[in-house]
Amino acid sequence: MTTYTTHRVEDHEPFIFEQLLPLIVGYARASNTPSEVVTMAAWLCLSTILQAKGLGRDTLLKALDAARLDVHEAPEGLH
Repeated sequence: MTTYTTHRVEDHEPFIFEQLLPLIVGYARASNTPSEVVTMAAWLCLSTILQAKGLGRDTLLKALDAARLDVHEAPEGLH
């Protein structure tokens, strides 16, 4: 897998908080599903894609542990 050492998760917070999370919450509400369930389903699908692209399980888990998005800045209803 290509290494993206010059990119940081924090650089994508606007996309995550303004587009991705509202889509997840909107879908969860529309389908009467807890947002945590929809979030987990999305995460599992995206994780599977990353593993298929060559990202190892250990690396994926380390990245998960290292990612610290500032959730208090998330729009109302997303946390």
